[in-house]
Amino acid sequence: MAITSNINNLSGIAMNQSSFSINRWLTFGWKSFMKTKTISILFSSFFCVTAGLLYWLLLSIDADLVIFPFVAGFFIVAPILIIGFQQVAGILEKQQIPTFKDLISIKGSQTKGIWFLIFILSLCYFIWITDALVIYGLYFGIEPLPLDRAFITDPSLRESLLWFLLYSGLIGWVTAVIGFLLGVFSIPLIIHQQLHFVEAVSISVKTVFEHKWLMFKWALTLVMITSLTLVIALPLLIIVFPVLGYASYAVYADLLVNNNNTDHYV
Repeated sequence: MAITSNINNLSGIAMNQSSFSINRWLTFGWKSFMKTKTISILFSSFFCVTAGLLYWLLLSIDADLVIFPFVAGFFIVAPILIIGFQQVAGILEKQQIPTFKDLISIKGSQTKGIWFLIFILSLCYFIWITDALVIYGLYFGIEPLPLDRAFITDPSLRESLLWFLLYSGLIGWVTAVIGFLLGVFSIPLIIHQQLHFVEAVSISVKTVFEHKWLMFKWALTLVMITSLTLVIALPLLIIVFPVLGYASYAVYADLLVNNNNTDHYV
């Protein structure tokens, strides 16, 4: 099932099939957010409040370092958290008015594929969290450990911190890459073109590898913007999260709809 309408109808952005632009995707995300800011902020506020409560809980028990695995784990499950934004972007592209229900419900005939993908990415997330906590226990024991000057003045703690970040970061990077490969295009393909799970995942992986450098820059952009938001400007998550979610639809539309790559893979 091909999408014949053009994403330009929504954003007014000139999508050149032969020239892809991350700035254009982000601009599309911002314009889409401005069109739906009430429901978008309401939806993203849930994740912002949840993250804030988690930060408060961990900091209150001096488990500062444990925040790192949870922040990194966000990138693993991010593809499933933006499903609602993918649906709303599709509705806007059809010149229709989305509602809050469109952000929280999964529609279409291939919802089983979405739920299976949610299961896989959630499993990856729990594997990552478990492994990170195990590595934490190996280096620091089971007691909470505040991130203070001791990590700078104590050579033993400093070395343990570096090894903890190295090993847990490596595992997190691998699981995040798996999540990105599986979800970046398969979710919109299942939602908007009603493809089966296996077919959608296959196209997603092939598209990422076909545009390796572009997808690396896009993934790096997502990591940098989201990391800065989660670490130093958490309240801005209510804006950043929907903008990136809508921008992800522009990525899909630019590479697989306007560029007509689905006919090449299917």
